Amino acid sequence: MIGDRFRLLRFRARQRSSLRAIVTAVEEAFERRPQLRVPAATAIIAILTAALLLFTPPAVAGYGVGEVATQTVRAPRSVTFVSDALTQKARDSAADAVSKLYHRDPSVGTQQATSLTQSLTRIDHARTDAQATRDAKLAVSQAELGQTVAADAIDMTPDEWAALNKDLPDIFRSILSQEIRAEDVDQAKADAPKSFPSTWTPRVRRVATEYMKRYIVPNTTFDQQATDRAQLDARNNTPAVVVQVLANEVIVRDGEPVTLQVVEKLRAEGLSSAGVDWKGALGLMLWAALVSTMFTLYLERFQPDVWQNTRELAVAVSALLITVAFGRALIPGHTLAVYYIPFAALGMTLSVLVGARTAAVTQTVAALHVGMMSGQVELVAYVLLPALIGIATLRRGTSTAEFARATAFVAVAALGVIVSFLPASNTADVLGALQLFGGAVVGAGGAGLLALGGIVGLGHVARITTVFQLRELADPNHPLLRQLLLRTPGTYHHALLVANLAERAAEMIGADSLVARVGAYYHDIGKMRNPSAFIENQAGEKNPHDELDPLVSAQIVAAHVRDGLALADRYGLPERIREMIPGHHGTAVVKFFYQQALARGEVKDVDAYRYPGPKPRTREAGIVALADGVEASVRSLPAKTPDEIRRMVDKIVEERLDEGQLEECDLTLADIQKIKAAFVELLVGVYHERIPYPEDRITPLAARTGTRS
Repeated sequence: MIGDRFRLLRFRARQRSSLRAIVTAVEEAFERRPQLRVPAATAIIAILTAALLLFTPPAVAGYGVGEVATQTVRAPRSVTFVSDALTQKARDSAADAVSKLYHRDPSVGTQQATSLTQSLTRIDHARTDAQATRDAKLAVSQAELGQTVAADAIDMTPDEWAALNKDLPDIFRSILSQEIRAEDVDQAKADAPKSFPSTWTPRVRRVATEYMKRYIVPNTTFDQQATDRAQLDARNNTPAVVVQVLANEVIVRDGEPVTLQVVEKLRAEGLSSAGVDWKGALGLMLWAALVSTMFTLYLERFQPDVWQNTRELAVAVSALLITVAFGRALIPGHTLAVYYIPFAALGMTLSVLVGARTAAVTQTVAALHVGMMSGQVELVAYVLLPALIGIATLRRGTSTAEFARATAFVAVAALGVIVSFLPASNTADVLGALQLFGGAVVGAGGAGLLALGGIVGLGHVARITTVFQLRELADPNHPLLRQLLLRTPGTYHHALLVANLAERAAEMIGADSLVARVGAYYHDIGKMRNPSAFIENQAGEKNPHDELDPLVSAQIVAAHVRDGLALADRYGLPERIREMIPGHHGTAVVKFFYQQALARGEVKDVDAYRYPGPKPRTREAGIVALADGVEASVRSLPAKTPDEIRRMVDKIVEERLDEGQLEECDLTLADIQKIKAAFVELLVGVYHERIPYPEDRITPLAARTGTRS
């Protein structure tokens, strides 16, 4: 019995190792050839989605559109139904009958009139410039009017020029006050001379005509949105076409071609037969490929963090496929049951695990698939809109109150979608409406519960750090933190101060403040291996480094990174927290002992004095690295005045930047400035000047205390 159980455990361990090896191999393959990631991921998602969509194909009519009937089919009963085909045809005709709508922009005339006036002014300045040569004046005129009439503008008499300047702008404004479409511009230019005063000389008319050619532009454009709205109104105002089929009526005769209306009648009568619709299957496969391509390209372009994280990507895809599978199982033949599916659980779960944007696009893809499966736009809205509201209201999902509030909003949104579409339904009755309302409430409640469980479950399986896990790690009673307090109290106090600094800085730049705080708690846990090697834990004891070689001391100090990683692995710290342990020093040198060895002339290889790294790779890790250096340095200041604190913060941050320790994390220079300000604000508050107590008040207190003891 025990042997069988042991073999089972070994078998499961081998399975986990094999799966981990496969995942690792895939990740390494994508790292070597990253260009394969998009097509490979798209193909996998498309194949899996298509398989789900084709797993239980809906029943189709015995005859397809365009086929020839092999028998005469009569209606077994009277039935009335809404013809989608005829309704769509009637609405398309109504939309096509809507005339195009145009929009006139008054600002065009104003702008062009201003430009024309400015042009006249420039020529006027050239004409009246006594020092300019004729060629210079012609050059100005040519720049405004071209070579043909340039001389006319310069050679006009003062009276001619005054008449042109007086009347032309008003004529131009009058012309552009009318609607001029793009296709009417040439005609407007040709008709412009008809508006010229008869008193103008030919020379003035030529210049004015050239101005009209240059400055008359379209001021009326085709209004696509207004036309679309009008067409949409026409569609919406066109009633649905109701078709009545009487009992014993001939639906299709033997030898006649089958039309779409015939197929609709067969379906309404229930005279459809199960079969494989190969054209429909091909369409579903193409649909799956298109939607999957959109999904992967969006993630690759707009969510690179999720796209490059295989675990997070797998969670998003798995949640999507599970949702599609549920929809596929319940939508065909279950008109009411589909409203009880907790669709919003998909978006709410992913919003916490992988981010709101990824959750939103995944939910959109799921809604599109549901729409394809059902052919009902109301189901697309029912799947998408409440979930998006749930994503927006859940935020980080840090408490059950947030889940309850998000669930309530999802329920209200689902009810709103149903109420919005009920008036358009020809089959809705009071009982049916109540059933739909019940489905909305039950589905919303199920979404909240599934999201809560899914965040914990999927987060654990995929090793994604969740808020709940971070809160457990932030508990002072966590075994590692308890050990840190008892074995290295100085380091524990340092970690608390670093955590406060990191949390405040993360809040200032919009990073994850909880990750920064928890990471700061654990960044120095490796010091528990050798507490006395670090000055904050020596408490007046003799410093062991006084008798050691600087290189040995540097290696002992740097070893706390390796020891910390070993503890992190033993206690299963999540990756986002684990990376703070090597990241808070990066690849910097152990400066004190390096300088000591440098002074003795004992440095042969500077890399022997470096921390093992790697450098911080996330914003939170970069913040913790800066907070660690700043806190230790400020604590060593003899005078902790605001100016000294500010100078030390600037010095430490500049050193980290100059050493390139922050080059791999996504911190901008603007972020750095905000981080420094947060550090200074907090440190000045910690080390503010205290009011000194007079000795004569302290001494009696000590005396009384001694007497009692």
